[in-house]
Amino acid sequence: MPRHPCYTRREHNKRMTMSPSANPYQISGLLAEFADPAVEQAYREHMLPLVVRHLRVALWVWGGLILLFGVPDLQALGWGRDFIILLSCRLLQAGLLFGLAFLLGSKPQWASNGCAVTGLEIFGFFLFLPIYFLRPDIASFTVTVIGLMLLAMFLFVPNRLILTLLAALVGYVLTLACIALKGHGAEIFVGAAFLLMLPVITGFFAAQQLHIVQRKQYAMFNQARQANRELEQEVERRKLLELELSRQATTDPLTGLPNRRQYEMLFRRERERCRRQNTAISVAMADLDSFKALNDELGHDAGDLALKHVARLFQQHLREGDVVGRFGGEEFVIVLPDTGAAEAQLVVERLRSMLEGTPVVLKGQPRCITATFSVSVVQEDESEVAQALRRVDEGLYQGKRAGRNRVMVV
Repeated sequence: MPRHPCYTRREHNKRMTMSPSANPYQISGLLAEFADPAVEQAYREHMLPLVVRHLRVALWVWGGLILLFGVPDLQALGWGRDFIILLSCRLLQAGLLFGLAFLLGSKPQWASNGCAVTGLEIFGFFLFLPIYFLRPDIASFTVTVIGLMLLAMFLFVPNRLILTLLAALVGYVLTLACIALKGHGAEIFVGAAFLLMLPVITGFFAAQQLHIVQRKQYAMFNQARQANRELEQEVERRKLLELELSRQATTDPLTGLPNRRQYEMLFRRERERCRRQNTAISVAMADLDSFKALNDELGHDAGDLALKHVARLFQQHLREGDVVGRFGGEEFVIVLPDTGAAEAQLVVERLRSMLEGTPVVLKGQPRCITATFSVSVVQEDESEVAQALRRVDEGLYQGKRAGRNRVMVV
């Protein structure tokens, strides 16, 4: 079904949150429709599948009853001219009803605007007129049937209330016109007018309450759905916030590497795994050479760029499963699970060589960053990384004194 040209679901949700004091679901009491045409259109789209299903059932039943009442006509009139006229009217009306019921399968929008149903109801009253003149013997029964039809239109045929009222008033006026043309007295005319007004009034107010209740249910459904959507968004926002807080609690903000808390936890996990599997685990430290001089010469911004450059290179060239974290300042910690002394030395030497051979542009000039490394296999009695790092740190001092830019094995 085509959407309202000035309304989309996004605009509908926007209306919901625009102003807390505004009520987008205000209902017109007389018409039993939403005061906002866009909200009313959205409601009809929401109800369309149910309306189509109920309307098709009503049309099939309506057409079937019209044909069924042709049997008493045949019994009373026989195969004469009068019966042929009534039968033709019944066949035409039933054919239109069945045709609309069939077409609603491919054109469900016809059920939403109500024009097709209202047109059939009004046309049906005109096709019902000949029975007043061809079957005067059942005039009272005919008026009773009309009253039931008027009531059924309001209660059992899905349509807009204002259009149903229009069709009912047309049927009401046509029925009274036929009674007047038949020359019945004023007493009968007034009695029929009063009798037929009852189902119109009763049906109108009953249908009005039904339409209002349905729209209130739709409003509550949409408000609940909007509240659920906002709750889901809040839950998602909180999850993202928790993830961000967790990341900030375990990540160095400058380099994006694990901070001390995180790499200590990762070390303990890998230490226990290697102990169970009876494999070695090594720890290394890297201390950037002449970093203070670089900061003094180029400024702290350049120093930060240099630290990011080193962190990125270490992450790219370490093996899967290795852990690199920032110890503090210009120092980095490297955890090498399942790695003995000889292999650890090779891994760290490769990092040193790669770092030395990959300059970084600082202040428009390429600068070569070097680092002194110290590596050691974790001892059996060392369950915390800090214990191993104390020994490794001694190797760093030795490397610095020996001339920097080298790997020391402790």
